[in-house]
Order: sequence, then C-alpha cells, then structure tokens
Amino acid sequence: MSDSDTDPEEELFHRATEQVARQSANIASADLLLFYGYYKQATEGPCEKPSPGLLQLKARSKWQAWRNLEKMSPSAARQAYIQKLDQLQPNWRNQRKPGWVVHSIESAPLEDQRVDSEKTLFDHVKENNLDRLRELLAPGDLAKLDEHGMALIHWATDRNAVDIIQFLVRSGASVDQRDAEQQTPLHYAASCGHMEALRCLLELRANPELCDSDGQTCYDVADDEQICQALQAERERLTGS
Repeated sequence: MSDSDTDPEEELFHRATEQVARQSANIASADLLLFYGYYKQATEGPCEKPSPGLLQLKARSKWQAWRNLEKMSPSAARQAYIQKLDQLQPNWRNQRKPGWVVHSIESAPLEDQRVDSEKTLFDHVKENNLDRLRELLAPGDLAKLDEHGMALIHWATDRNAVDIIQFLVRSGASVDQRDAEQQTPLHYAASCGHMEALRCLLELRANPELCDSDGQTCYDVADDEQICQALQAERERLTGS
C-alpha cells in the first residue's frame, strides 16, 4: 500500500501508541492497562488466551484489561485508544516525534533528557528515587496534587513503591489521601493489582470503606482474585465476622 493509501485511522492510532510509550512514566497504571487492552484488541482481536496463574499479578491484570473488551471490533478499539489519549493529553497530536517504539505496559519510557535539578518530586517518586525524595521533601509537599490530580502517595502506590509509601506516611502524608476524584491510595492499589502496596497500606491502617466520587470503595474497583481475597480478609478483621 502506498503512503497515499494509508488508512488515516490506523496512522493516527500508530502515532497514539508512540505517544503513550514516550509518556508512560507520566500515565497512571490503571490508564496504561486500558491502553494495553485497547492495543491488543486493535491488533489481535478478542482475547482467547488462557488466564495467567494467580501469582502472576501483572500478567493477570493485563490479560483482564484485554479480556474485558470482549468482542469490541479492532476499529472501535483503535478509536477508544485515541479517545483515551485525547482525554489524558489533549495536545498530544501536536507533539509528534519521528521513530518507532515497541508498545508495552512494562516497557520503559524513552530516556528523560532533563537534568536531575529540573525534575519534580513527582518525577522522583515515579522513578522510585527514595534518596532524592528524602533530600528534597518538605512538609507542604505531601498534600499537593499534580496536573493529574494525584498526590505523591498516589504515584507511589501506582508504581507499587512500598518503601516510598512508608516514607511518605512516616513524614506525615495521610494514608487515606484523596486525589481529584476522591480516590485513596487503596483504590489505586486495588485497581492496579499491586499486592505489595495494598498490604503496606493496610498495615498502615488505611480505611478500605472510603468511597470515591462515584461512590465506589476499593472493594468495588478490585479485579484481581488475590487482591479481592486480601480485602475480604481485612473486612472480616475489621468487622469481627
């Protein structure tokens, strides 16, 4: 097929996958899972692969994100992928860069060209750089929300960075900190399938009964079987049942 015959939708989808790969460090894990599911549906069709084992939490989360799309057509999946990126980064179409990148939820972003002094505390959390966080954190930073409506502890949970979660709470962060949509770190751990972060937050006495702006608790957003079992055990402990 000549360049003039290229499907505009496919070309835009290809550009969108490049943008997501470049910006993956700045995209929350729950959104990356959505992108992964749309990508697999668009390129391979409905998921017909068997579910990964219970201990393969990341693989199970990715499989579930794809499986949830059921019989969505490849074209609809491409459109959903593009629309999601439009929602998260409205100006991305003006940021095109040449080159081809592999699309994977676990692929590392392209090397950040900024010098360390230009990075924010949120950047250091995303990079799991606890040493720099210790050096730079001030009490007033703990409750701040970034342009995504997330606090430092939300990003730490999103990255399953247990050491940083513990450090932030010891430094005065609320273990039940709310983001712009009233979600707590437990919501993030449950929806992303991060068992280590979930256990850490529960040990720090996070409240699993808190609702977000949609009225959902962390129980409601959990898909992974082990996560659900851990939350049920915590509910039984709290209620004494």
